[in-house]
Parts: sequence; structure tokens; C-alpha cells
Amino acid sequence: MNTQDYKAYKKDFSSIGIRMLISTVIVLAIQTGASALALALFPQWQDNLAILLVVTMVPLYLIAFPISFALLRDKNAPAIEKHPMKPGQLVIAFMMLYGLMILGNLIGLALTAGIGIIKGSPVQNALLNVITGGSLWITAIFTVLCAPVFEEYLFRKLICDRAVKYGEGVAVVLSGLLFGLFHMNFNQFFYAFFLGCFLAFLYVKTGNLKYTILLHMILNFLGSVVGAIIMTLDQSDPLMMIIMTVYSLCIYAVAIAGIVLLIVKRRKMTLKQGEIVIEKGQRFKTVILNVGMILYCLVLFAIMIAQAFVG
Repeated sequence: MNTQDYKAYKKDFSSIGIRMLISTVIVLAIQTGASALALALFPQWQDNLAILLVVTMVPLYLIAFPISFALLRDKNAPAIEKHPMKPGQLVIAFMMLYGLMILGNLIGLALTAGIGIIKGSPVQNALLNVITGGSLWITAIFTVLCAPVFEEYLFRKLICDRAVKYGEGVAVVLSGLLFGLFHMNFNQFFYAFFLGCFLAFLYVKTGNLKYTILLHMILNFLGSVVGAIIMTLDQSDPLMMIIMTVYSLCIYAVAIAGIVLLIVKRRKMTLKQGEIVIEKGQRFKTVILNVGMILYCLVLFAIMIAQAFVG
């Protein structure tokens, strides 16, 4: 493969990075603008997390995400062959996903704890604040119903459809990386990266977004709804403590089982080459070391650093 070919491929991935960066800027601008306008008109909403969540999330899903869809959509992207999943396969996939989520969450907690020690104060967990400080129903609508649909369409379908011609492995890692960085904080980066990669793997293998949306919904429901309910239980009540203990044991039992399944079945989880094959020594330089992807990674990493050390 000649140098000219690699320049064309790098340009393709650079375009994805630039489009994702523009999408992220639009998301931040719309959310920040909506929040600032709402507080300027109704300053009494300052301490009402539920209303502020609605103010920032509605324009996100009605304006920002549709613009992102238009930017990333590729009419010439090849269709991924569809394959059905059996109920048993979905259960196994869920266990694997749950294991990856817990593992990624532990890594994120360890990293943010270290950052907290360095700066002398805890790193703020925006997601935890939303889950525990707002309306459970409003949180459920946005995190369980809206987020999985919009995020799966953007990061699995549109990203994977554009990248799968370079191979399923490239599509999987790219989807996971973009998804992880898009969360813009260290608390969520690692588990979002792990989940993004695995959900992308499921998508390129099934060609069907309904499976990844369903699994994403279940995970978000367990994290934002069930998790929020558990955290509000009275720890001084012996019965509530028993419930929390049993719940924690179940969580880690499923997570450990999922990691074990991943290890056992790893050899069967093969990734096919695409119609365009990038040689091993050239993949990172082609997919990541281009103007668009470097800018996207640097800008979002800078936001993550600022959120951790300044926020």
C-alpha cells in the first residue's frame, strides 16, 4: 500500500475527528447557552437541579444531537450485515458489559481519588450529583430513554458505519474512544470507553442497533434509577443495610461472572478485516495521528483535566 493511500485514509479519519469536535462544541455551546439564558430569566432555578437538567437536556436531544447526526452521516457507508441475537446471547452480553462497566468505574474512581489527593479536594462527580440531587423520574427519562437511543445512533451506527470498511477492530476501538472522551470527565471515561468498545463489537457483529440500545438502557436503568434508590436508603435501618449488602454482592457477582466470561470466550470474539486493510504498524498513525483526531483528543482531554482539577 503506497503513501498516497495512507494520506487518503488519514484524511478520512481526520474528517471524523473534526466533525466530532464540531459536534462537541455545539453540544457545549447549546447546553451552556440554554442554562445561562434560563438562569438569567429565572434566577430562582439556580438550586433546582431537576429544572436545570430539563433546560440543558431538551435542547441537547432536540438540537445538538440532530446536528451531530447530520455532520457524521455518510450516505455511502456500507451496510453492516444483520445477524440476530438469541436471548441467551443477550444475557451473556449483558453480564460482560456489566463486568466492563464495574471494572471501568473502579479505574475511574481510583484515578479521581488520586487526583483528589494531589489537589487537596475531591473531584466532583457530575453524574452522581445528577442522580442523587434531581428528580428520579426526570433523570430516568433522559438517562434511560433518551441517552441510549441518541448515543447508540451516533457512536455505534454513524461512527461504526463510517469506519468499518477499515476493519471491525478499527471501528470498535474508534467508537469506544470517541464515546469515552465525549463524556468529558475521568469519572466516566474508562467505563464509557470499555462499554463503547463492547457495544460497537456487538453492533458490527449483528448490524442491529436495537440490541445495543436495549443493553445500554438496562445498564443506565441499573446505574441511574436502581443505584439512586439504593443510595437513598436509610443506612441506620438494619433491613435497609441488608438490602444494600445483598444488592452490592449481586452487582459484584454479576460483574465478576462477566469478566470471567470475557476471558473464557475471548478467542471466539474475533474481528474481521475490512475491505481496506491498514497494516498493523500503520494503524495508530493512520487512525489517531491525524489533525482531526489529535484536535478532538487534545480538546476533550483538556476539558477532562479542567473538570478534575478546577471543577
